[in-house]
Amino acid sequence: MAIHYNDGRKTPIKSRDIRICSFYLDWLGINKNIRTEGVNRQDADSCHQAVNQLINQYYPDREQQDRLLAEINAACDENILPADRFDWLERDERAAFWLWGYLCEASDYQLGISQSRDAPFGQNWYQFLQLNKSPTSHQERMQLIFNFFDWIIIPAPPVNRLKSQVMDRLKDQWKNIYNKPVPLKWLPDEEEAVLWAWNSLKSLQEEKNTPNGGFSFSLSSPGLSTWFTPLSHSERCLALRGAIDLWDDTPDTRRLFLLNLNKAWNQQKLRQSRTDKKALNTYLKNETKMRLDLLAAHHDIRISDMLEKLINAHYLKTFSGE
Repeated sequence: MAIHYNDGRKTPIKSRDIRICSFYLDWLGINKNIRTEGVNRQDADSCHQAVNQLINQYYPDREQQDRLLAEINAACDENILPADRFDWLERDERAAFWLWGYLCEASDYQLGISQSRDAPFGQNWYQFLQLNKSPTSHQERMQLIFNFFDWIIIPAPPVNRLKSQVMDRLKDQWKNIYNKPVPLKWLPDEEEAVLWAWNSLKSLQEEKNTPNGGFSFSLSSPGLSTWFTPLSHSERCLALRGAIDLWDDTPDTRRLFLLNLNKAWNQQKLRQSRTDKKALNTYLKNETKMRLDLLAAHHDIRISDMLEKLINAHYLKTFSGE
């Protein structure tokens, strides 16, 4: 690539921030039809060097370059949110999962950013940008969120800070969700239990997403469990609560599901606790029952456990010669 410098201005772009330099490259490609293929977008120095080379090559005249820089810097102010605007997501994996899932499915109208003129009908920004819908870690989801906000290019000037307004609204939405009781707080952090709950949610959401014959239309989006597959226990824990955070069905449906799930879990645990046990119905004298109660209280165990303890002790004494 030939490089032409004018008045010794070798670095019109001073910032070495990879997000900013990458945006400048995208902006030059879209707005000035300058080809930027072949630049290593994963390396900040490569992006910084490339954007300066291109500006110096295509805009060697100082006045032209000044006008370009004013235009491109205004566009950057409009489009690149400061990194600290994402801190609330970096610090909270649940919040980041919710926002990532929301961006995957939200319409452009819900998001508040007009649809791209090049997007096919019915395709939202996340789909249009061809972003991954199967991230496997918090870090990967964060990168996707950064890419989502960075890759949408809103014309500027004027600088309206639309993305900043969108981020504020999304943060407020999350606050409303966060202030509600934590879903499935009672569920133990055990692989079998979480997998059981995930499959239960998936079955319900798939059932609701299946047309019951003929034409079917729903304003709610398909539940996350119908299109996302977590690949580890920790990811499944996060996805389970994320799917409930994102569930936009009627509140009664969500509440009933959580209630029934809790009941089913308690029944399952009760059945497990009764494995290899037989019910015993008998009568004791009042005084004997009182003594049994006192013994159970003294040992801080249930009456049934106390009775079992006494029987086993007497059995060993009788048949083992102890």
